[in-house]
Amino acid sequence: MQVKSYCLAICMVICSAATATAQNISTTQYIDRYKGIAMEEMRRSGVPAAIKLAQGILETQSGNGWLVLNSNNHFGIKCKNNWTGKSVNYDDDARDECFRKYDSPEDSWKDHSDFLRNNPRYKFLFDYKPDDYKSWAYGLKTAGYATSRTYPQQLIQIIENYNLQQYTTLAMSNQPIPEGPVFVAAPPAAPPRESAAAREDYEPVKVNYPQNTVFKINGKKVIYVKEGTALIQVANAHRIRLSNLLKMNDLAEDVPLEKDMLIFLQGKSKKGKNDFHVVTPGETLHDIAQAEGVQLRWLRKRNKMEEGDQPAAGEKIVLDGYASSKPRLGSNSVAKVDEHKDLEPKKIIKDIREEIEKANNAPVAAQEAPAAPPVATPKPRPGGLPPEMVEDLKKIGTEGQYHTVAEKETLYSISKKYNITVAQLQAWNNLSDNGIKIGQQLIVRK
Repeated sequence: MQVKSYCLAICMVICSAATATAQNISTTQYIDRYKGIAMEEMRRSGVPAAIKLAQGILETQSGNGWLVLNSNNHFGIKCKNNWTGKSVNYDDDARDECFRKYDSPEDSWKDHSDFLRNNPRYKFLFDYKPDDYKSWAYGLKTAGYATSRTYPQQLIQIIENYNLQQYTTLAMSNQPIPEGPVFVAAPPAAPPRESAAAREDYEPVKVNYPQNTVFKINGKKVIYVKEGTALIQVANAHRIRLSNLLKMNDLAEDVPLEKDMLIFLQGKSKKGKNDFHVVTPGETLHDIAQAEGVQLRWLRKRNKMEEGDQPAAGEKIVLDGYASSKPRLGSNSVAKVDEHKDLEPKKIIKDIREEIEKANNAPVAAQEAPAAPPVATPKPRPGGLPPEMVEDLKKIGTEGQYHTVAEKETLYSISKKYNITVAQLQAWNNLSDNGIKIGQQLIVRK
């Protein structure tokens, strides 16, 4: 009996490990897994394979969403009145909505084809050519398949970025459809809502911006600028005042760009063209503001965020309207800098000096306190501060005042680390340009 229990436990561990692995798949893996049935269903029903694959990717977060993992529902089809099969409840447009549950992925892919083919609402779609994926994408939105205003654009972007049209072309030919991989059964039920971790596993669609040309994002002119470019060059090339260019792009100063960046040549809008933006790993709120053409301060306002807050990967950043709650923050968030707090170190040093001079039984000087306390060590007096305490207080005034330049650091990156400007660093250290050396010690506090 004990042997059976032991074996059962081992099997459960192995199955759990296999399940965990099955949940983490990329978009390309999702395509490889389901492209065969997408083409078969196109030949059977007439629904383009590219459209089916794009919808599956979008609706399931490439097969990693809670709904598909717990119901095999790849297309977000709700129960409605005519559904008599199994179902699960899931928060979508409203709480605890009823969604269809299938015994296998194949059942979901076939039901999706029949759902479009047999529903009068979608009848006009089949008048389009099978390879006209743009008309199909906009037609699905027109017929009310999804509530997102940008649903067709998202489908089109997925199709074009992953070249899904090739599967529509193959399905339209007389060539045999290659055998696809074995379908994987859905894993056991997870918590009743999609977790943040699942959203972080979603593989974002990579955008290839036009090079060396002006184009538009959210209706505003923009250019894609390479790393190391000085913005004064961009300003001069497009006859824009540098101060205006910096303001339009939510940048504090003109320093060589540390990464490739979208630079707007017109003021960004207060709201985005899309409903929301899904944060990718390493993406900052400023990156999102540039990618969506939305003013940074309005992004913060719409998402209840403070200066210094950075959203965690997988979170949805609202671009139009207002979020009901603040998004989960990432580890790259920093505390908001309060300009009035810059006075606190001076006050601390002044208090330290008073204590030191009291210990020496000397009057407190009326002049402004210096950047650091006096170097001289006070002599201990009865009732005064012990020498070791005086030394500790002196260290408080000077600690963190200097920074030693490390490899790959620039004046810009150091200024951001200490919440100061490049101009301040140059003035405090008598620097005529941005050149610094590894091991050089810089004053970073005054």
